Amino acid sequence: MAVTKIHAINATVGRAIDYICNPHKTDDNVLVTTFACGRETAEYDFRFALGKTNSPGQNLAYHLIQSFAPGEISGEEAHQIGKELADRFLQGRYSYVFATHIDHDHIHNHIIFSATDNIEHHKFRSTFKNYYRIRDISDELCAEHNKSVIKDFRETGKTYNEWYHDKKGDSWKSQVKKDINECIKAALSYEEFLRLMREKGYEIHGETFGEGSAKYISFRPFGKDRFVRGRGNTLGPDYTKERIKERIEENSHSPILKNLRNEGAVPTKLVNIPDEKKAESIGLAKYEDKENLHRIAAIYEELGTLGLQSREDLRSRIKELDTGATLDKRSAASLDKKIREFRQILTVAKRYTENKKYGDNYEKSKDKERYEKEHDYQLRLFEGAKSWLKNSGIDPATLKVKDIEEHLHKLEADRKTFLASSEAKAAEHDRLKSMEKSIIKFLEEPGRSEPLRNKDRNWEL
Repeated sequence: MAVTKIHAINATVGRAIDYICNPHKTDDNVLVTTFACGRETAEYDFRFALGKTNSPGQNLAYHLIQSFAPGEISGEEAHQIGKELADRFLQGRYSYVFATHIDHDHIHNHIIFSATDNIEHHKFRSTFKNYYRIRDISDELCAEHNKSVIKDFRETGKTYNEWYHDKKGDSWKSQVKKDINECIKAALSYEEFLRLMREKGYEIHGETFGEGSAKYISFRPFGKDRFVRGRGNTLGPDYTKERIKERIEENSHSPILKNLRNEGAVPTKLVNIPDEKKAESIGLAKYEDKENLHRIAAIYEELGTLGLQSREDLRSRIKELDTGATLDKRSAASLDKKIREFRQILTVAKRYTENKKYGDNYEKSKDKERYEKEHDYQLRLFEGAKSWLKNSGIDPATLKVKDIEEHLHKLEADRKTFLASSEAKAAEHDRLKSMEKSIIKFLEEPGRSEPLRNKDRNWEL
């Protein structure tokens, strides 16, 4: 397991970097890694980025610490996890120096990164959202590396019992959240969301907006005695009516979802009204039969237009989409590494290019000692960048920043294309999978329309 904490550095960046790079703590600096800066010049590299921002604030850098349980991890593996944490969280935008300390039983990572990013020159914001993102990424990485993960049950609004059952996924509040999430994904409007929730058997209060409306939306699942409110300390901040509406609008603005689920698109799921509710009302039972008959007929028609004439055709297409989405996602992940590499090269190349004139003037200067004193900062940046480029196998003399920028933009565009393709294939996969489930359910249930059930023997189970 690992715990994380972060604090700002508003002075003595160099001293902090010297501390984390102590050779006695880092296996003689074997466990030290840098990104878009040199270990010896990092303080100057951070200042260079800071000089390009107009954002207020005194913070020069941030110090992130990730500590592991005693005896759970080796120094090499801790270093690997720490580097993945830095890369996932900072996304190749911030220069950093990273070291793993192995001089104590509890091995721990230190990541000191610039307060200003190298791409848009924005200041890093130390917010609760960023803190929890760091913790979540750290937990994900520990899980991926088969390390234990700390989970605090003392989350706002949760008793231990609720946390325990939430973890197992069997609490009724967890089911409410699951149903809300499903309906948000399926709905293109807030009104459609409310309809889908009611179809699931929910009673809803306080769903309206405007003056005189209830502050919170409330949901009561069928068979429960009380409502649960959609507010931060019950279901969570993503389940207020305002946030639910925002999430639906975010989904509906996606071009992929618009194409897949435009007006009049085929509903992929059958209506499933609880038996207890249907027992109370004959009208509900008739509505369910009529609506599901309409939906299954529409599904058959839609699949026919896609050239899918049998269940085997459908399964083959689902598998093809699943494989395609996975390959596109892997391609995007592969480009992530190249993008981080080229962002690092671009950052150092700009630093070299902008300070090259000071290096040239130093060579031409008749009083080199005086010139060095007057331009110590710029010369350190120049020499540090020059050294980094040469050590990376890049000839500074042939460096062209514009070419690097163009290549980086192409990589970013290709990554975006792969991600969009993966998202589209995954969405189509889920849509066809939902159709398949509806067909299976329809064919399994007795008493349905026989002519429609036997419409095509290829769809038999």
